[in-house]
Amino acid sequence: MKDGKLNAHMTALAALAGLGLTWAGASAVAAEPEKRCTAGGVKVVCPTQSDAEVRKAAEAYAKEASNYERGKGGSTYGVAPFDYLTGVGKRANTDTATYQTESGYGDAQGSYKTELWDRVRKPAAGPEIYDQWTNNWSPKFGTTLVAGADPNHGKMYYYSYCIACHGWMMHGDGPSAAELNPRPRTLTRGDYMNKKSNLELFMVVKGGGEAVGLSSSMPSWGNVLQDQDIWNIVAFIRAMQDVPPPKALAEYLAPKSTFKPIAGDVDALNASTNKDFKDAQELLESEMAGRGGSILVGGGFVEGGNRKKAADVSLKVSQ
Repeated sequence: MKDGKLNAHMTALAALAGLGLTWAGASAVAAEPEKRCTAGGVKVVCPTQSDAEVRKAAEAYAKEASNYERGKGGSTYGVAPFDYLTGVGKRANTDTATYQTESGYGDAQGSYKTELWDRVRKPAAGPEIYDQWTNNWSPKFGTTLVAGADPNHGKMYYYSYCIACHGWMMHGDGPSAAELNPRPRTLTRGDYMNKKSNLELFMVVKGGGEAVGLSSSMPSWGNVLQDQDIWNIVAFIRAMQDVPPPKALAEYLAPKSTFKPIAGDVDALNASTNKDFKDAQELLESEMAGRGGSILVGGGFVEGGNRKKAADVSLKVSQ
């Protein structure tokens, strides 16, 4: 990142620290609407969904939840044969034309069959089993756009923490989006996101919106996710640039991103030696509650599960 842009972020962080503001504790609803965001150092209109669009999305999620209670299948986005709300994929013996299916979650003619497990033909072995539930019904990437980061692992954390606001497909239309002011960003807008550096994306996930001069509607995840988890989320976001709402299963499972790695940008592999990253980390960590001690200091790495260090990520950078 250029020094001028980094200094602007650092100035904003210092000002927040001086005021004693807490990122994660700020009220999202009380935030003032944002008219402009920064992309590539230029002020642009923030890419968000309209009030009507987020209300429609919230109604769709509620309808799907109601259907599940009654044992009726469906799809929030109308993509056969998937139910997006729970990530349960359809297989054989379902009516994908009309979505009149048994979801397995209600008393559907006495059957409580859970279709998720019907999709597992051969359980994953080793650490991959941790990602099995997402890789069975969502895209699985063979390459990455961020060196040392795995979008398949990032996808799992995105589905766990980010969907409520940003939506399943990152279009800013999650079930909670209608309650936020300003609205969640549309993370698939390449004309906006492709101009942002990896460091900017890392900072906003770890430190929250206020870490980069944006709204407190975006909370800080630095005390929930490790740094490598955040890099993996950044890789997943990069893999979804300009990906439209899918019209078919094959399109959904093979998203085509417009993002091209930015020359000289920080990534998971070179972050530990990158001055801009280290400067940003020092300020982010200074504002995080609960840091310190000998077990987990800052964004340290903890072994276990499917977590891999950046140097151990086998995915190659897509050219």
